[in-house]
Amino acid sequence: MNRSLQFSSPIYKHILGWAIFITYEVTFVRLSVGHSGPLLNYFCYYTLNIALFYFNAYALLASAQRRRLPYLAIILLMLLELLVYLVLKYLMDGWLASAPDPLSYIRNLLVPNLYRGILFVGYSTLYWSVISAIIYQRKAYETERARLVTLKEKAELEKNLAESVNAYLQQQINPHFLFNTLTFIHNTYYKYSREASRCVMLLSDITRFSFEDVGSKGKTLLAKEIEQIYNFIELNKIRFDHELCLRVEIKGEFEKQEIIPLILITLTENIFKYGYLKNKSAPARLSIDLNEAGELHFESWNLKKHEPANRRIRAIGIRNTIKRLEYSYPDRYILDIRNEPDSYQLNLKICL
Repeated sequence: MNRSLQFSSPIYKHILGWAIFITYEVTFVRLSVGHSGPLLNYFCYYTLNIALFYFNAYALLASAQRRRLPYLAIILLMLLELLVYLVLKYLMDGWLASAPDPLSYIRNLLVPNLYRGILFVGYSTLYWSVISAIIYQRKAYETERARLVTLKEKAELEKNLAESVNAYLQQQINPHFLFNTLTFIHNTYYKYSREASRCVMLLSDITRFSFEDVGSKGKTLLAKEIEQIYNFIELNKIRFDHELCLRVEIKGEFEKQEIIPLILITLTENIFKYGYLKNKSAPARLSIDLNEAGELHFESWNLKKHEPANRRIRAIGIRNTIKRLEYSYPDRYILDIRNEPDSYQLNLKICL
C-alpha cells in the first residue's frame, strides 16, 4: 500500500460515515418500497460495495499514482475492476437467492448492478482525489516550512559568523592592555633598560601574533597560542616587578593541534586585568592541559579586585568569547564560570 495515501482520519470516522450512509439508503428503500430485505443480504452486499470502494482508492488508484500509469491504463483497470465486481455480485445473488438465468440477469439486473458499481467507484475516486490533494498540500506546506527553517538557520549562521568575526576583531587589539604596557615601558625605560628591551620584544611578538593571518579554517597552531601565553605571563611579571602570586601549569603536546586565535590569551588576560595577584596565601591559578584525545582543558582561578565598574568590561570579553566558541565549536565545548563575590573561577573544555 502506498504510504502517501493512508487513512486521513481515524478509523472510527470511516465507520461512522458508512453507518450514516447505509442508514440513509436502507431508510430510503424502506420508505419507498414499504419493506426491507434480510439483514444478511444487506451485510453481504454492503461489504462487497465497501470493498470495491477501498480497493479502487487504496489499491488501483494509489498503485497507478505510484507507477505513474497513463490515464488510458487507469480506465482499462477500472473497467476490469467493474467486471470482477459484476461477477462477484452475480455469484452473491446466486448464493443469497435463486439466481436467474444469465439472459434474465443481463436483461433485468446487469444495468442496476453496473450502475451501483460505477457509483461506488465514483465515490472512491472522489475520495482518493480529495485525500491526494490534502496530502499534496501538506507536503507542499512541509517543504515550504523546511525551506523557511533552512533560511532562518542560514541567517542565524551568517549572523553568528558576523558576530564572531566582530568579536575576533575586537580582541585583536586590546587598548587597555596595550596602552598600560606602553606606559610602563615609557616610565621604566631609563631605569631598567634590559627589562624594557625585553618588554618591547615580548610586546612585539604578541602584537604580531594578534595580527597574524589565519588559515581558511580560521584557526592557528595551538603551540603558537601557548607560546604567546608564556610571553604574556612573562611580560606581566616584569610589568609588576615579579611580585605576582600566580601558579601556572601548562602541559600537553600542542604542536599538532589548531585553535581559533586569541581565545586562551583573552581568558588569561582576564586574570591580570581583574585579579588580585598579591595574596601569597591564595595565589591565582592557571592550568592548561591537552590530553591525547585532543580535549583541551583551560582552568583559571583568582581573587577579585574590588572594582565593580570593571565587571561590565569583563562581561563583554566573555560574551565575545562565547560567540566565537559557539560558532567554531558548536556542541564541542563546555564553559563553566563561577563568579563569586571575592573570587572568579573559569573552566573551559574544548574538543579540538
